Amino acid sequence: MTAPKNEAAVSVIIGTLLLILITVTAAAGLALMVSQMQKDEMNRQTHLNAVKNENITILNVAFENNQTEWSGMTNSQNWSSVKLTLVNMNIDAVRVMGIAINDRYALNFTDKSRMDPSVSSRTIFNSTNYLTIPATGSRDVYIDFVANATEDPAGLVDYPLAQYFGVGNPQNIKIATSLTNFFETTLKPPNPVYKMSTDSEPFASVQRDVLVLDGSGSTSDNSIVRWNWTIYDGSFTIPPGNWTETWNWSDHIVGGQPFPGKTVRITSLNNNNQFYRGSLAVTDSIGMTATSDYFAIPPDNQYNPPASIQWDPIPNAYLVSGPDCPESSPGNTSCIFNPFYQWNRVINATLYDLNNNPIKDTPIIFTIDNNPNIPQNCFSIVQMAVNTGSEGKASTTITQSNITPAPPVCPQGVTIHAQAGKLISPTILIPGIT
Repeated sequence: MTAPKNEAAVSVIIGTLLLILITVTAAAGLALMVSQMQKDEMNRQTHLNAVKNENITILNVAFENNQTEWSGMTNSQNWSSVKLTLVNMNIDAVRVMGIAINDRYALNFTDKSRMDPSVSSRTIFNSTNYLTIPATGSRDVYIDFVANATEDPAGLVDYPLAQYFGVGNPQNIKIATSLTNFFETTLKPPNPVYKMSTDSEPFASVQRDVLVLDGSGSTSDNSIVRWNWTIYDGSFTIPPGNWTETWNWSDHIVGGQPFPGKTVRITSLNNNNQFYRGSLAVTDSIGMTATSDYFAIPPDNQYNPPASIQWDPIPNAYLVSGPDCPESSPGNTSCIFNPFYQWNRVINATLYDLNNNPIKDTPIIFTIDNNPNIPQNCFSIVQMAVNTGSEGKASTTITQSNITPAPPVCPQGVTIHAQAGKLISPTILIPGIT
């Protein structure tokens, strides 16, 4: 006897298998979708971590102001090039796509200086050819501010407005990477601060003053490596207004310029000039430089003080008589009615400085040291204080006179000396009239 067919049971089994298949397929599809999402999330996290971990440090910056490079430019007080040392602080390589200074991106930057002998073989980097810095590695890059397609063998056109990168202005440097990270630093020029004082020191037999200039108070974000002082002499008219208006100055400077050093002692100021001014330029370790305003240096005769007073030979005495005796002499009795006799001696003293140059416009004081005559007023100096002339010479007259109508007049000799500043001359003897 044959069993009857159960078609309903078969249908149930087939439906169950189909449901299982659908479920498995859906689960597999869901698993694939979840896997892709997880992968995308991992990639996103990896990218975010890469962006987060990317770190470039600008280790060294060296600006240069090459006057030759600026040939033909209207203003040479600007940077001509800069060298940057970029350090990758990450364990993955980094790619630099652009470098901007003061928000102006260089069209090109290179791995060698224009002055490098092998400049023709340098590599040019830009927004289409990235610079790769290996993990934990560093690269030196160069930017030419004055390059152009005519001058540069590589045809660089870095900064059409390069003349606006003044040496005394802050410089902002920004590094852009392929991961759209930006790393920047702002470099400020140093601040020159000067102090001025006068010190005295012995020199041979005299004391001289020295000008002491101290720039140790200057400040910088980096260490200051150079101090240069420039002293302008007084052989030109004091310019009107602000002393920074140098357009009407004459280019006269003291020899041996500039004076280098954090603190300098200057002894070579020429005493013949009455006015001086100076300035301080400081440079830091990355090449940033700044110059102070001009400062006044008060005149001081003791910067180059009188070192010697020389007497001219004493001329012979000559007689000045009253109008009744125009050609009289001490023994001429025909002048007995003249109210007095007067003998004058012209004496000359010449003032020299430490360099044996005559000193002009300096007062010399003439003084009688010892007068044994009675009355003592038979000797007198016509003008005790006399300014030296262009040859450093001052002249005065010592007068010997007496109200008595006949000689002798002032029979005893007297001694006299001259003095200029701290310098006193040897004494000389003015003989009496016997």
